[in-house]
Amino acid sequence: MEWEIVNSKAVTPQGVMENATIRIKDGRISSISSGIPKDVLPIRINLRGNFVYPGLINAHDHLLGTYLPKVGTNRPYLNWLPWDNDLKSSVVYAERQQLEPEQLYLLGSYKNLISGVTSVLDHIPHFVQKPFLDRSPVRILERFTLSHSICSYSLGWGDGPQIEYARAKEGNLPFVTHISEGFDEESKNALKELNSLGCLGENTVLVHGIAFDGEDIKTVSKTKANLVWCPESNLFMFGRTAPIREILEAGINVSLGTDSPMSGSINIFQEIKSAREFFAKEYGKELDPKIVFKMVTENPAKALRVENDLGKLEIGKKADLLVLSSEKEDAYQTLCSADLKSVRLVVKDGKPSYGDLSLKDFFDETGVTGREIKIAGTDKYLAGDPLGLLESVTRALGYKKDLAFFPVG
Repeated sequence: MEWEIVNSKAVTPQGVMENATIRIKDGRISSISSGIPKDVLPIRINLRGNFVYPGLINAHDHLLGTYLPKVGTNRPYLNWLPWDNDLKSSVVYAERQQLEPEQLYLLGSYKNLISGVTSVLDHIPHFVQKPFLDRSPVRILERFTLSHSICSYSLGWGDGPQIEYARAKEGNLPFVTHISEGFDEESKNALKELNSLGCLGENTVLVHGIAFDGEDIKTVSKTKANLVWCPESNLFMFGRTAPIREILEAGINVSLGTDSPMSGSINIFQEIKSAREFFAKEYGKELDPKIVFKMVTENPAKALRVENDLGKLEIGKKADLLVLSSEKEDAYQTLCSADLKSVRLVVKDGKPSYGDLSLKDFFDETGVTGREIKIAGTDKYLAGDPLGLLESVTRALGYKKDLAFFPVG
């Protein structure tokens, strides 16, 4: 299948291309050029000057934990474990347990999709996520090795850091682990412990890093490890987050992740806003919108070892696209101020997944079936059967649950 976008503003690695035409063939970007070509493809979408970005990448989520409200009875916590204990003993957790894992995975996938995310790193053992990979409307990145964390009270994910890290190096995979998620001695020493095991390098993806000190930052920079920053979750649970200015100044590759809605953001747009608000309050200056853009595109693509396919608008890469409307002239400011109403179209693997209801003919032409739906008060068309999903959730719970991350109606 071949189709094209015309009259767009394409946010490419070289900058914003005005009056851009993007051609898609067999799920990949076949060309990007300025102006409208003389030959016309059978399927053409005129974006009327809207911005086109690569599909966003959420570098840290727990899709099985997609539920609300947040849990945090005894904040601030010393580390993640007492929060987990509060979670498991909460009424909202008992309510969530009435849903099937497939329902939670679909809710988490739609939560990401409607905010422009086309790829998600779902940090959980593979046997948990495997049944849902093919049914998810977003791409759940499955090629990674993992630990839960580096402490005596870590959950038993994987076969141990050293074995998992060796597999990552051998297979060109990311090795993903929570790190320094708290302020007890084990959390403070977690990076040093991981380094002593020989598990720090370009394949290492460290999530959180709240307790990093100056020596930790130097170590991460020297080993070329990657960091995923989740400020919303960190600030909610601990009242603090990673020393992000120093981390960025050290040249560390930083990505953004939402974490689960039960502690973190309801979507990537909220995470972006939380990151910028924290940075401005903590350091008295703006976090550069171009840096933020990279944190949700090319940086996670590099960290998660998928940069050959994702993270940039370039010829040959997968056609994952996000189209945003805005009155702003700057593409990066537009992304940083975006909300659910800003999203005009989301494309994954060269096919529309979500967009304005006015684009329904485009969905039909590309063979994508979905449902008419109202998101945040705007008429949309969403692939799959989201209304059937919500009806099944209502049946399971016995009442209609309002979920801010999927605001239907």
